[in-house]
Amino acid sequence: MKRITAMLLLLLSADFAGAKLCGDDVGGQDVPCACGDIVVSNLVLDDDPVAGATCEGHGLLVRITGDTEVTIDLGGKTLRGTGGGHGVKVLHGGIGGTRITSNPRRASIQGFEHGVSVAGGDVSLLENVDVRGAAFDGIRLRGPGHIRNCTVSRAGRDGFSLSGRDVRATSNQSRNNGRHGYMVMGQAGSFSGNQASNCGSAGFLVTGSGHSVEECVAEYCGRNGLDLVTTAATIRSCIARDNGASGIEGHGAGWRLTGNTATRNGEHGIKARGPGMVDEGGNSGADNGSAAGSEVEQCRIGDVPCIAAVVSGAD
Repeated sequence: MKRITAMLLLLLSADFAGAKLCGDDVGGQDVPCACGDIVVSNLVLDDDPVAGATCEGHGLLVRITGDTEVTIDLGGKTLRGTGGGHGVKVLHGGIGGTRITSNPRRASIQGFEHGVSVAGGDVSLLENVDVRGAAFDGIRLRGPGHIRNCTVSRAGRDGFSLSGRDVRATSNQSRNNGRHGYMVMGQAGSFSGNQASNCGSAGFLVTGSGHSVEECVAEYCGRNGLDLVTTAATIRSCIARDNGASGIEGHGAGWRLTGNTATRNGEHGIKARGPGMVDEGGNSGADNGSAAGSEVEQCRIGDVPCIAAVVSGAD
């Protein structure tokens, strides 16, 4: 126990070394933020030193105490790193979680080890942020929390690493990342309108239970567009095309699939294996299997081929 405590103290001291408290209200004062400083209040980045520097460690740390809801507005600025640290690391978001946004234009976080890293429940909303060139993951969030209208490109590992319960991700884009576009673990996540392209492995790797994945696009990824190992999932209106392996493939139980399409993937189109799979119609696959030979499923849910889409007005 003493050894573990000592290790935690060492890690914390590394995070706080040389840092000062900053924000728009630090004991009644407006204190500009520099690289590695700890945000403790509402903040709108303006001419803060962190926005004009290249940070050797962290960009901003966030530690909110008390029951006040705090908003950090990155103000369309760019945070730059040299390959280490986190662009924004939330140590504690306060009661209800901190909001991280950027107005009137999108902010950019470039060249850190991780772009944005958030522990469970510490951010209620992250929006309008572009993360580029993270050495490992672009955006890491342990739920609950909501990521909206963010982009991650050229991360060394995963674009979005999402875990825990009640994570929401809406209208985000993952492009040219080294491993997965979206790495999802946990329970009861809601993912709508997200896109993954040109990823090294799966566009969406989804594990856990109770997730809803809707209106997604996965294209030009090295492995499956959607790679699913989950139970009680809803997969609706997703498009998987031109991926190296299958379009939508996985195993589990109790999925509901509606209106998904898979075209021109290297192996199977749609292949869902396990008990309790429900084909609600409109699922289809075509022109899949260029890399798989003759044993290709264009569209199979459970033990049977996909049912045809219902055509309005048909006899």
